[in-house]
Amino acid sequence: MMGMLCLGSACAQESTDDAQMTKWDFTAPSAADVTNATADANWITDSKSRYCYTPAMTDEAAMANGMELDITKGLRFTIPANSAGSLRFGGSTKSLWMGYSSGSCVMTIPDCKAGWYIKLEYATSKNKTTRTITATNLCSTLPSSKSTSTHETAQAKVAADGDVTLSIGEGMYFYNLVVGDSAKVFEEDNTGGGSSDSPENPDNPCDTQHTFDITQDFSLLHSTIFGNGPKIYVSPDGNDKNDGSQEKPLKTIQAAVDLAVDPGTTIILAAGEYAPTDRINIDNRNGQPDNYNAMVCLDGRAVINCNHPQHGHSDNPYQGVRLTSSYWYFYHVDITNASDNGMLIERNKPTGGSASDVMNLVGQAHDNIIEACNFYKNGDTGLQMKNLASYNYIINCDSYLNCDEGQGDADGFAPKISVGTGNYFFGCRAYLNSDDGWDVFYKNTSGFGDNQTIIMENCICYKNGFLDENTIASKGNGNGFKCGSNQGAMNVYLNRCLAVDNKAKGFDQNHNSGDIILNNCTGLTTKDNGDKAYSYRIYEEIASGHKVDITNCIAINDNDEKDKRASDGTPKAGENGKNGTYGRFQIDETLDGLTVTTSEFSKARPEFFESLDDTELIKERDANDNLQEISFAHIKAGVKSSYTTTAKTNNSATATSDALIDSGTAVETTEYQSLKVPAIAFNGSAPDLGAYETEATTGISQLTCGHASTGRLSLNQTMSGMLLVTVSGASLSDSHVITIYNAAGMKAAEYTFNGSTTAISLPRISGTAVISVKGSIANEAVKVSVK
Repeated sequence: MMGMLCLGSACAQESTDDAQMTKWDFTAPSAADVTNATADANWITDSKSRYCYTPAMTDEAAMANGMELDITKGLRFTIPANSAGSLRFGGSTKSLWMGYSSGSCVMTIPDCKAGWYIKLEYATSKNKTTRTITATNLCSTLPSSKSTSTHETAQAKVAADGDVTLSIGEGMYFYNLVVGDSAKVFEEDNTGGGSSDSPENPDNPCDTQHTFDITQDFSLLHSTIFGNGPKIYVSPDGNDKNDGSQEKPLKTIQAAVDLAVDPGTTIILAAGEYAPTDRINIDNRNGQPDNYNAMVCLDGRAVINCNHPQHGHSDNPYQGVRLTSSYWYFYHVDITNASDNGMLIERNKPTGGSASDVMNLVGQAHDNIIEACNFYKNGDTGLQMKNLASYNYIINCDSYLNCDEGQGDADGFAPKISVGTGNYFFGCRAYLNSDDGWDVFYKNTSGFGDNQTIIMENCICYKNGFLDENTIASKGNGNGFKCGSNQGAMNVYLNRCLAVDNKAKGFDQNHNSGDIILNNCTGLTTKDNGDKAYSYRIYEEIASGHKVDITNCIAINDNDEKDKRASDGTPKAGENGKNGTYGRFQIDETLDGLTVTTSEFSKARPEFFESLDDTELIKERDANDNLQEISFAHIKAGVKSSYTTTAKTNNSATATSDALIDSGTAVETTEYQSLKVPAIAFNGSAPDLGAYETEATTGISQLTCGHASTGRLSLNQTMSGMLLVTVSGASLSDSHVITIYNAAGMKAAEYTFNGSTTAISLPRISGTAVISVKGSIANEAVKVSVK
């Protein structure tokens, strides 16, 4: 049995599942409307055969000949008097026109409920003139219109019980309006095609719940993140007229995004190349904290090859993917040849909007996870975040060979200008970008305020400011980790990061007056890039209440006592490392708030390391998308240096490589700027200096229970301590990788095996361990207690 929903005095049918909807079609007035308007002297006709209402209205229904118009039934209007009519319908424009050049007109949708949606189709009535609708009681703004031929179709969620008002200052055409429960409002819109009239996610939350823990083990991430909603399949060989099933995939990514209405939707891209003709927009498509939306490629890599035309850098609209939604997960999606950013994550600043408009969009551009994606050969930064994008997590991604037309502004990663707080990078590499590796340049003209925090762990900057391995970019700054600007205080936290052979500075304060925290970092640069190349440069005063902490860090350098020195034997400011093969380093210990001791920042001789072959830094990742084990900058125990000096320890060569091992200070997990920052994991009695630990102590641990299992994975320990790993159902041709992590998430061992069972040594671990098995048919992990 059908019920009835009444909204004001307009009635629409309500289905038995309580889905509610009221729809106004402004393109086709009823015969009664035409008859009544013709008989009423307040309504005149114009040259376009429209019926035009000339008196003023004040929050009242549109009436003709004593009857409420069917075409606007249930709506209320406030309009000024106008001899040509401020409200018009019918005629050749087939729309409801509302506007007045010197006053504001208001359409009121009464008695809306929180959580309902409105969907509105409209266009400016003067071509190439941008006009905007100002709405109240909606969770998001409505886009402006500047073309009469291109209809805007906007959706927005009702924020609270009560009226919704739509105000304009000049003429606007209205074609359709739908209001009500999301199930009905979007029921007929799942047609895809990449247009702006795609349905909004009906459960798009405005919350900012941050459920992701950056202290967890990211190498196990992509096995657990998928949502439980619908699956939409896309293939380069598909067709957008298909239904998006595995058997009948879509062709374009935007068409799939348009269909991602339900939280937890997973878009599965077949491996291959996609060639979108426009930017891919992911707007109004939020997942949920416990039910992410996803875009993944599971059988290789999906490459979004934009092939955009060359476009001037300023105000360039040609990003590859623009993500304004929240709770999205990306995996194995590469973006190349965009003429602007490969991916841009930001809140959706409305045309002509202010900083306060952006600050109110709290449900946008947060808690997205970008894992194992590459951004390369784009015309600006590979991945950028701005307009208060916050708490986004970039895991095991590479950004390289990005270059703008002037070779001066394309970074690898850029949480900058107007970025929000809590953005986190793990295991990422930025290399051969024409400007910087990471750019955290804050601009105080954004209106959003400084004091935002960015965290980077296990990340690498290599040869930024270069166009290829040998060609230096003409204008790029060429810094590795650029930590801020002279326009405010940004808080930058780096754990176990490397800056190697960048054009200018590896770790660069860049006038930042905020917190700069470096734990177990390694810097190296050479004079090949110019005499003033620095591995570290932190030398300017910081703001009150902020600090600079440098702990367990090293600069690889071979300079000798020819450096210019002060009377106490220490090198003069900026002179450290000047006369060797390698570039300088400068950390000014007179800075207010600087914490650095002789054991915590050291110059390390190049002969103390297994290898300084920097090309190892850009080796292919392993099968699990982690950085491969390399010998670069790994400490070689027991090496003596022939170089000695009587200068202060922290400004001189270390006598032996052993002085770099177990000589650091433990760094604990800390609550920092409302963020939980991970501790530094280490072996032995204390951390080694630099980004890499020496090998873990070998030995065999015992499982306390002797057995553990999950899904296809089964573990059994023998009396001798060997661990039998079995993957149920695996054949001789199946291959798997076993990775063992300690409680701090540090990899302790890795094995590869074929078949269903293998025997391994469980390394010496105390407490909890995670054993991950990934490969042909298993993708599982189990926690075990060891002793």
